[in-house]
Amino acid sequence: MGSQNGDTPVSSLPELVEQGKYLEVLLSEPGKALIRSYVHQQQSPSPPPQDQNHNSNSKIVGLAAFNAFLQGNVTGPVLDDTLLSRVEKAFGTTENERKDLARRCLAELQVDGVGVYAYVPLLELFGLARWVLLGLGDDEKERLRVNVWHYKLLTEPSLGSGSSFNKGLQWCEVPSLRAEIERALEGGQEKDGEALVERAMVWIMLGQEKKARGVLEEARRERGFVYTLTGALGRRTKFQERSTSQLVVLARSKGAFESGGGEVRPEGLKLNDDTLLEELKFDKEGGETDIGERDDEKEDVPVELRDIKPDEQPQLAPLDQIILLAEATLKDAFSPADTLTSEEVLPFAVRVISDQGKTNWQIYTHALLVRSRIEVHRSRTMERGVLQMQAVVDQVVVDTTQPERAQTQEEKEGGEENGVPEIKVSVHGDEAAPVDNKPKSFFPAAKPSETAPPEVRLQYIHTLSSPPRWHLESELAYSWAGVGSLVSAMEIFKRLRLWAEVALCYASNAAREDEGGRGKDGEARAKAILRWRLFNKTGTAPENSEQDADEEDVDLDKIREADYHGPQRTPPPSNAPRLWCLLGDLENEKKYYERAWEISGQRYARAQKSLGEYYLQQKDLLSARDAYKQAVHVNRLSNELWNRLGDISLRMGEFADAAEAFSRAISSSDSNGGEDARTWSNLGSAFYSLYVERVKELRQQNENGVSAESAAVPGDDEDEETVEKKEAKDPKTLLTQSLHAYKKGASISHDNWRIWDNVITLASRLRPIAVQEVLLGLQHVVRIRKSEDAVDVDVLRLLLNEAVLSVEKPAGTGIYDPPRGSTERAVVQFLETSIVPLTTARSEFWELITRERVWKRDFAGAIDAAEKAWRAAMGGAGGGLLPGASSTGPDGKSRNWLEDKDAWALVVERTDELVSVLENYGEEVPEIGGKWKGKARLAVRSVMGKGKEAWEDTEEWDRLKGLLEGLK
Repeated sequence: MGSQNGDTPVSSLPELVEQGKYLEVLLSEPGKALIRSYVHQQQSPSPPPQDQNHNSNSKIVGLAAFNAFLQGNVTGPVLDDTLLSRVEKAFGTTENERKDLARRCLAELQVDGVGVYAYVPLLELFGLARWVLLGLGDDEKERLRVNVWHYKLLTEPSLGSGSSFNKGLQWCEVPSLRAEIERALEGGQEKDGEALVERAMVWIMLGQEKKARGVLEEARRERGFVYTLTGALGRRTKFQERSTSQLVVLARSKGAFESGGGEVRPEGLKLNDDTLLEELKFDKEGGETDIGERDDEKEDVPVELRDIKPDEQPQLAPLDQIILLAEATLKDAFSPADTLTSEEVLPFAVRVISDQGKTNWQIYTHALLVRSRIEVHRSRTMERGVLQMQAVVDQVVVDTTQPERAQTQEEKEGGEENGVPEIKVSVHGDEAAPVDNKPKSFFPAAKPSETAPPEVRLQYIHTLSSPPRWHLESELAYSWAGVGSLVSAMEIFKRLRLWAEVALCYASNAAREDEGGRGKDGEARAKAILRWRLFNKTGTAPENSEQDADEEDVDLDKIREADYHGPQRTPPPSNAPRLWCLLGDLENEKKYYERAWEISGQRYARAQKSLGEYYLQQKDLLSARDAYKQAVHVNRLSNELWNRLGDISLRMGEFADAAEAFSRAISSSDSNGGEDARTWSNLGSAFYSLYVERVKELRQQNENGVSAESAAVPGDDEDEETVEKKEAKDPKTLLTQSLHAYKKGASISHDNWRIWDNVITLASRLRPIAVQEVLLGLQHVVRIRKSEDAVDVDVLRLLLNEAVLSVEKPAGTGIYDPPRGSTERAVVQFLETSIVPLTTARSEFWELITRERVWKRDFAGAIDAAEKAWRAAMGGAGGGLLPGASSTGPDGKSRNWLEDKDAWALVVERTDELVSVLENYGEEVPEIGGKWKGKARLAVRSVMGKGKEAWEDTEEWDRLKGLLEGLK
């Protein structure tokens, strides 16, 4: 064990780390020596000690510093204040030295113009751990963990619509660090279950759903863990009499587990609802296989789980519990925020919470947090969700907040010299009564025996990817805002000194402008806060920059925008680029975006993004394109930036650049939502525009005497690069690429009929036409729009000609049934099951149905379709042969055929077709037989009788006379 004098034996350092005594490791001689080296390095940069003897001790000290930092910011319990005070003095004997070191740490941790959260406690411990563990270079696992936590320190909480912090991450602002993390993840050699789960959680943090899901499945297989989401009969409400199928997660670990590590766990809130049960009550009847209502549902459940009852499940291994929580986070972060998602996600968290055995403190805390994220979006559980999140946050805040120390005589004297009076509060005449500033928790404070020690809490900290304290508090603020308590949210942001979020709250509240005046002047207050952070007071010299910039108890109501038009603060705040961009958004000032770009060292992509949007408002496409080009130059991982650059290039007619930008957007995105469907569609538009351009070029070359074939086909003596360029510009290649992009977009956004319409158009232009794609597109357009006007008759005719009428069928009698799986069968089925029920007024559709039925020797059906085509042209779609006065033309518009020449011509055409079908196939239909001439004559005479006055001297009239003459 370590002594208070810092003479801990070196051999016992690993044991101290295992026991959670991290500060004692830092106070050992190797620890203090490494701290001195780190402080010296901050003043004159140098690598950590590299000799073999020092490397082992350095790694232990680095891990101790890392774990102490995480204990003080993520898990708790509170670090020993006496030991912590001695560690702090090892970093600097005076307050000024420690402040200077903190400033250097903040500057060192800045990446791509983005600074870490400026009020992170114990930041020097993380700086030490990072310097050591990154410098050693022989432990890829620890390097990855340090970089992941560096990323979390840099990432700002975001006001997103999702229920989790991960879902709020719209795009990456620190691409260089993210790229380094991704390289480590993809190059990781460790294949044990814990390492795989940890990698999956990091992929989730980075927004890479497919990679996270793949690694998580690999971890499940490696561990032999079996689980499934299924249904079981049970009741949800207190008054429910009949059991219905309830979603439940059945899970079983490989082997038996009695303990998840730790005797105690945090307290969960009861639901206390007047309708819902505290937990689902499953039916006891039906034996051991009471899963689902049908045998086929039982077959979907893995064999290993069929003997498990939903409310009597075995204890899970800790890593398997984390796999379920990772599955829940995946579904929550990458699925729409709706009721269905909530129903699917909640059972995963409930399965972990309901484990009857001992569960690790941090795992149980994370499960409560996951459950809260879902319940805040459901009316019946909203209250418990918010309050449970409040309880979790309070627990973390209490467990990570160091008690306030009494001022030393030196600090008191220093405060008086600086003009800061010492404040004392007297109670009942006691002149020096202490003030209890310790944070309060939702539940009564736990006794030491009722909490878990640090080594237990930190055991799975990296596998869980638990959020830091200020992220949790920010998420709680968003939850309060989501239930309408914007004041509570703002108070949390004020306490955290997240001034950008405070300004955003004021700005969003400005739109409400309620009668009580709470939303009044919200935008002005937002501007005032941003100016307070970025500028000195009006008339103040630059050297007084820090006079009130970091006041913790500042009264925001007294800050006025007009008071802060002095010189800019030097040095600027750590998150100054973001603040400048927000101020630019509020004041619509280009110079603020330029300032953000400048002070970030031209690394803050959002500054150029904001500039690009500013130029777009000014209709300056060229400048907007240049701004977005600079943005993607520093952040090549943002699909949002690439998408916007593609949009601008498309509008400017730079189709090759647009195709490149949209391709980059797709490659940098892992989402399958509507935004990606739009990107694929835009990529298809870019390729199609290139196709049109190329066709025009070839036509021009042909007119100039250059063979189009020689211009497109590569020669034998051309190098590979030239060949590739020619092949890339081949019209057929461009058209195929465009079709592929539209198909991909349509497959993602199934209900977007416009994308499917583009698929149809492009597929029909290929030679030979892409029959399957045309058919697929038509099926979806009909499904979505449910209207005959949605179908292009020319495309339908082309499909019928190419896929059916051009196919040789076997000779024979009777109705021909195309082979199963054939293209002609699929087209015939589509016409009969989709087009026929839809058609009411489009005579040209019935004409196509007639041809299709003639082809398959369904002569009775062909005559019926020909009659319906004739009636539709005449304007009488009902029974009988009595004509109406209107006709629907090929354009789908209703016109009077007694007045419109084109409509008259269509009626004559349909009459001729009906006569021809009756003449050719009437004898083949027993119900008609020799009566076909009478039916044909009746049709011709009805048209002539109605149209005689208007069309007697026309060519079409003579055609009808000829038909009638032939029927005598």
